[in-house]
Amino acid sequence: MSTTPIALNSSNYAGLDTGIQDILKQGKRALITISTDSAGSTVASDTHGTIANREVMSISFTASYKDSDGNDTNPFVVIKFADGQGQFVDYFTTVDYVDDHWYSLSTKDIPSKTF
Repeated sequence: MSTTPIALNSSNYAGLDTGIQDILKQGKRALITISTDSAGSTVASDTHGTIANREVMSISFTASYKDSDGNDTNPFVVIKFADGQGQFVDYFTTVDYVDDHWYSLSTKDIPSKTF
């Protein structure tokens, strides 16, 4: 679980993936906060509000490639979020060398159910 914000880019993708997997192995939900500054004091936002302690459904990254016109593209990371009920809400994309974002992870207990 990271407390100091870490740059959110393709170079740090493996660390993000490992951090989320470690949380899931503890039987918890992985939450992410995305900021627009390295101190983590300015939380990024989207159409659903601030991206603070959002539940992560999945993450992926795409390496650089040539598009159909032969132009090189920048690598990017995509994070898909869930609402409080575990349903897909939206996704966040950050593009290396274009966007500057940082992330920190936290956890949330998965409520136990009895039948």
